[in-house]
Amino acid sequence: MRLTEEGTNQWKGGRGRGSRHGTRRLYPPSRVEVVDRLEQERMLPAIYFIFSRNQCDEAAKTCLAAGIRLTTGEQRDRIHEIAEARLAGIEADDLAVLGYSQFLAQLEAGIAAHHAGMVPPFKEVVEACFSEGLIKIVFATETLAVGINMPARTVVIDKLTKFTGEHHATLTAGEYTQLTGRAGRRGIDEYGQAIVLWTPFTPFEQIAGIAASRWFHLNSAFRPTYNMAANLVRTYSSEQAHHLLNLSFAQYQADGDVVRLETKLSRRQAQLAELTEQAMSPFGDIEDYRAQLREANKPAAYAPGRDDPIDLAIMKLRPGDVVYINKGKYAGRAAVISTANRKGGTRLSVITSRHDLLMLSGTDFESPPAVLGSIDMPADFAPHRNDFQREVAARLDKAKLKAQPQGRRIPVVSLDGYHPVEDDPDLKARLKAAAQAERVARDVEEIRTRVKGRGQSIARDFDRVLGILSAWGYIDGWKLTEAGQMLARTFHESDLLIVETLRQGLLDDLDPATLAGLVSVFVYEHRSSEEPPLAWFPNASVRKRWLQIASLSSDLREIEEEDGLILHRPPDATFLAIAFAWAAGEGFAEVVEAEELSGGDFVRTIKQLIDLLRQIAIVAPVAATRRSAEKAAEALFRGVVAASSAVEIENDVPAVVTSDVLSEVVGE
Repeated sequence: MRLTEEGTNQWKGGRGRGSRHGTRRLYPPSRVEVVDRLEQERMLPAIYFIFSRNQCDEAAKTCLAAGIRLTTGEQRDRIHEIAEARLAGIEADDLAVLGYSQFLAQLEAGIAAHHAGMVPPFKEVVEACFSEGLIKIVFATETLAVGINMPARTVVIDKLTKFTGEHHATLTAGEYTQLTGRAGRRGIDEYGQAIVLWTPFTPFEQIAGIAASRWFHLNSAFRPTYNMAANLVRTYSSEQAHHLLNLSFAQYQADGDVVRLETKLSRRQAQLAELTEQAMSPFGDIEDYRAQLREANKPAAYAPGRDDPIDLAIMKLRPGDVVYINKGKYAGRAAVISTANRKGGTRLSVITSRHDLLMLSGTDFESPPAVLGSIDMPADFAPHRNDFQREVAARLDKAKLKAQPQGRRIPVVSLDGYHPVEDDPDLKARLKAAAQAERVARDVEEIRTRVKGRGQSIARDFDRVLGILSAWGYIDGWKLTEAGQMLARTFHESDLLIVETLRQGLLDDLDPATLAGLVSVFVYEHRSSEEPPLAWFPNASVRKRWLQIASLSSDLREIEEEDGLILHRPPDATFLAIAFAWAAGEGFAEVVEAEELSGGDFVRTIKQLIDLLRQIAIVAPVAATRRSAEKAAEALFRGVVAASSAVEIENDVPAVVTSDVLSEVVGE
């Protein structure tokens, strides 16, 4: 790999980007410009790393729309042949939902995206085509850098920073090496070429320093788990088990991690203080107002922005309501013709007084919208038809309504009385800061718990895990109880919670679809910064069982925190409705489109659910529950899930410790 500043100079300036005086300003090259230059310099095929799924998709679409074509007619025929063969198991309707037409058009142009949001068969098509040299440019997230045979002549890194879920961080030397290691094809290229795009925020010296570094910090993710502890008790003596743990790399690292955690804790505490200050209102107590908002809006079926007065007001709008919008040339009256609840909030379709069709959300309003009145919708309700929209526009023109927003305000919440913070002109920003502060506060507590836990040895953590297992009836001295035997055969990050749920009969007497939905609470994790929609339950009994599972988790987390252990991930009911619908035979299009879920995320979560259900079909103490779990797994394994490769689980899950423990032992 050669380090050069050549690209910094060559990709500065460009058509249409100069100043009025003719001097060329510096700017990062566009993705189309980069691909064009790679083709000119004979540096294709290339992998272009972008740390965002959406940006990978957008980059591929942009290059196709810009007219980039990198394949011959013969290559396009071969690409079409591979795609048809690999995707033959997916139904046409499902392919349409997955955007197959756009996907194939990009492939035939020699362009593709590759990320975890794609279903496995789509990714396999990209990998097969790239391996044969048919695809010339792949826009990929860093997940492609591990475990996939896709060597390229050139690697392009969009930028040296990526969002970690909390903040933007610079790539480490190890991450940089992992990405650039894709450059250079064995037996074809003398050397690989890595390109980092110029930005005003990343000097060449920083890139050179990362590329030249030979120091890589390895972080051990090893920790004693309940399943591991049960298997150690079953397989080794107490002395042997403790000796094995004391030889682990995690034990060696334990003390150094405390320093890094303390540094992270300081940063998060400073962020919390800043957000708390931003949330303070001179008009009153924001937290009191938020509490009243939550209480008043508990029954809402969907409340992603439940603390935001604008979102709450929009949620109450109905077709026929006329509101005033202040949106540039579209400012004026607008009639609502349809509403839709999405993860980002309620979206409105409106017809303006200029007869324009607009799609609006909470970000398009500076304050909660006022209803000026209402008009009758046409009897044949079809808001997507042009004739319907024209009729609504005509009725809006004839309606005798006030031109300015002096009509009734939609009640944002049903509070007993007026709250003084409603007079705060910065209320929306303060509520947003308060919500962010709440999330950061949770992070601070989590880090504090980790600091406390890492202050002792791994073997000491193991003893604390044993203490919990003893108190909950899973071990008796150095011997597994019947429940402990069940735990030793359950392999999951929520192992103890799942087995305790089984012991208490919370998964018994359920039909397969309902069981699939309830078990999904252990496999799904809502990772978006936006709050999830309120969970849906098929009946009151399932809701009661969910509350009992959540209570069990809360009790266990409290004990883990007291003992200084890493807290297990709490259950999440967000995916319950999706799992239930899919197990009950709902179509892929209906499930994915209704929830705005990516195909890859859906397939991955369902396959994890199948894996867990097949384990439950082995370890559940009640025969009927075992049969229901087996049927649920079979019901889930269909359509695009089955086409995305089978989940293979042996009839009996072996209880081994070496995969979890021995890989961590020095010298083993």
